[in-house]
Amino acid sequence: MKHKLIVKVMTTAALLSACAFPAHAAPTSLTDISNSYAKDAILELVDKGIINGKGNGTFDPTGKIYRQDFAIILAKALSLDVTSAPPSPTFSDIPATHYSYKFVEAAVKAGLIKGQGNGEFGLGENLSRQDMAVLFIRALGVDASGKAAEQGKLNFSDAASISNYAKDAVAAAVELKLLNGLTDGSFNPAGSADRQSVALVASRFLKAKDELPQIPDTTPEPGNPTLPPATEKPVAPPTTNNNSSGGGSTAPSNPGTPSQSDTTPPTVTMVSTSPVMADLHVIVKSTESGIVYLVPASKTATTKAQLESLVAKKLANKAIVASANAETAITTTQLALGDYKVYAVDSAGNVSAATSTIVLQARVMEQPTLYFSDQRILVFAYNENLNPQFVPGVEDFSVYTEDGTLKFPKAIEHVRIIENKVEIVLAETLPLGRSVKAAFNPLDSGASVRSLTGKISPVVGPAYVTYLPDNVKEMLDDLIAEAMTLMESAEIGNTLGKYPQEAVESLNGAIQFASSAAENPDATPQTLAEGYNSLSSFMGAFRNLQVKPLTISLAQDASFVLNTKIQGSPTVVSDYTSMDDTYNKRSIKKLIQVKRDGSNAQIEYQYNQGKPEMSILQDYEVIGHIEIESSDPSLVLVSGESQNGITVKPIFGAQENSTASLRFKVIESGKETGSVELPVTFDFTPPTVTQATYDSSQGTFTLMSNELVYSYYDTVPLPILVDYSGNNDFSSNSSDIFPLILGEDFMYNIMNDRSGISISLTPKGIAKLSTQLPGGAFRLTINGMSDFAMNWQMRIEYVPAR
Repeated sequence: MKHKLIVKVMTTAALLSACAFPAHAAPTSLTDISNSYAKDAILELVDKGIINGKGNGTFDPTGKIYRQDFAIILAKALSLDVTSAPPSPTFSDIPATHYSYKFVEAAVKAGLIKGQGNGEFGLGENLSRQDMAVLFIRALGVDASGKAAEQGKLNFSDAASISNYAKDAVAAAVELKLLNGLTDGSFNPAGSADRQSVALVASRFLKAKDELPQIPDTTPEPGNPTLPPATEKPVAPPTTNNNSSGGGSTAPSNPGTPSQSDTTPPTVTMVSTSPVMADLHVIVKSTESGIVYLVPASKTATTKAQLESLVAKKLANKAIVASANAETAITTTQLALGDYKVYAVDSAGNVSAATSTIVLQARVMEQPTLYFSDQRILVFAYNENLNPQFVPGVEDFSVYTEDGTLKFPKAIEHVRIIENKVEIVLAETLPLGRSVKAAFNPLDSGASVRSLTGKISPVVGPAYVTYLPDNVKEMLDDLIAEAMTLMESAEIGNTLGKYPQEAVESLNGAIQFASSAAENPDATPQTLAEGYNSLSSFMGAFRNLQVKPLTISLAQDASFVLNTKIQGSPTVVSDYTSMDDTYNKRSIKKLIQVKRDGSNAQIEYQYNQGKPEMSILQDYEVIGHIEIESSDPSLVLVSGESQNGITVKPIFGAQENSTASLRFKVIESGKETGSVELPVTFDFTPPTVTQATYDSSQGTFTLMSNELVYSYYDTVPLPILVDYSGNNDFSSNSSDIFPLILGEDFMYNIMNDRSGISISLTPKGIAKLSTQLPGGAFRLTINGMSDFAMNWQMRIEYVPAR
């Protein structure tokens, strides 16, 4: 191995012993490294203060190292000058305000870092294994030329995958035993370097320092500081067993052994200026080595234990101060936005006073541009691509029109993110030229729109947005042509698929109005938009007026009753309109209702003799027909044998608990467009009187029935007899029965609601009864009281108390 390489390994190892990962401080006892292949190396380096954990007793061994953080390690390891950073950044993605700026620029000046060749450094990108080899070998000043060609240096199964620029560096790193291949024989050059692998390489540097001969080399490297002589071995700071309230957290000690009587707290000052973006670091300086804590401004701590408790609760972050007055970066990862302050703790556990307050706030994107991409989609266009995992809800946006102080919200169907755009899809199309107000103010800041780099969207609006595209004249011409085609293809009529005459005339008028605007050379875009909106509205209304399919439903309170005991008296469903149906004659309008959606035109029916069907008429035009059929012909027979209508007969053998129905089907243009079923009730039981009362003050009898009462004169009329007996004897041998004469002494009628029968004494009948002995009784005899199904009682006698 070259003489120069030995010296560089030794001196760089010494420098690495004074550097630290830009991460949280960590206790020596780490809970998540037991399964790490670099466990021993991690513990060794943590104890020596070279690397740190991430707080809460964890190291995160598989966590990635980002390119900018590795640049900080290199710059600190080689003690590069970071005080003379250029005013203009070398890389577009590392601005002067970035926490790693001065370290990256120092590494560039030293020739260690060259970027990605596109003017960018690669901010936020993971460091690959092959790039780690390149940077370490370059930092050592090793001349690795030709190393890849030496036999056995790149004996990996995926050696061909190692980039050409990295092959020699990988071979040199393997020769120095800084890097090894994987257990499967591969090197995985593009794989990400993680925290445990960097710890292992750093540990190997330290071992090389002790094992290699110390040969001085005082020749300065171009762009690098003069290295110290090899005879000046670095002295590792002694480990202090601090039994203060710090709870066992290991911090780097000052050179020499600190005095146990040290009671002077350090002084910590803020280097960063407020506000600090949440994805950056807070930079501070402490007058002593130890630990610094970034805690909420609302929290007060006087002991290290209290500070550690805040870290454990993930309310605060911490970092190791490698040396006095060195700039130390405290990560803001996972901290809530708000006001913070910093405390410093030295190796003796003394806690400093807090710094001034610094505000941690989210990095905010620029205001988006608002525009409509079409009549339904409102776009919020940002200057960065957005993270599709953070999609706000419809409730976070408001889109509305105004009329004075009144607001009319526009319903939002859904929200979606496409590249750098948030698209708000409205539930309805917006007329051309219509202005709306749009605003974005998320109810939950955690669901705010975010860029891929973590910036959040500012609150937007309310701002006016108008949809008035540049090609409005072309859009109007296309719409006129579409309307003309629609009108010319429209067939006038009342049947399915046709259009009413007045609808066609209205559309023609709208076409003429729009054409006059389109043909006017002086028409403004707003005028053209009004013509477009008017015609579009008429076209929508016109399409809705196209004759829709007929629909059918049961009429209100529709019922159908059959009685097998009256075989000679069928039920006829007729097209007539009657004030009241009877068992024998039913009006189809009392059974079903046919409508045309969107039309209030009167529907009529006409019986087609000889068929169980009726034509449907609108404005004297046949637009379809109704077919009636039985669901069970073994119980109910439907035919067109009657001249007056469709005959419906019960079949002998049907019982009161039998189940059947009449099915009414609408047939239009040869197709069934709807149907409905009306259950059939089989009723063979005559009605009975459930209650009989007499009101002596009015001379009125009331007989209530368990069914609606009918009187069919073609069966048995409803004669009623009223007799009076002074001694309450109505036997055949009684000589004290005084009969009342119907029409002279009393009148009767079926109640309006058919719930029973009312019998009223006339003044003459009351006068006759006044001559009879008091305290007698009445006998009421009813013959032929019937229900709707023509079930009748031969004789009912009641003797109500007088």
